[in-house]
Amino acid sequence: MNEAIRLKPWEEACGMLQSVVEEFPYLTLDFGKFRVVLGSDEASNIKSRLTGELIGKRISVLRTDIPDKPALMRVI
Repeated sequence: MNEAIRLKPWEEACGMLQSVVEEFPYLTLDFGKFRVVLGSDEASNIKSRLTGELIGKRISVLRTDIPDKPALMRVI
């Protein structure tokens, strides 16, 4: 089983996105070798961008301490 991690502020994870699982209040991004677990605050900021089109693509997720943007995501 791959390791589940929670990002600290200003910590980033990147890799090939395998799947996205939503289990309120958490959103889990599976990168194969590890999973990133986001709380509802972080997830709400990037959830609309996490579409099925991103499966198989390399993305990065950055947790911040900015109240309006607790998490940022980009396609690499």
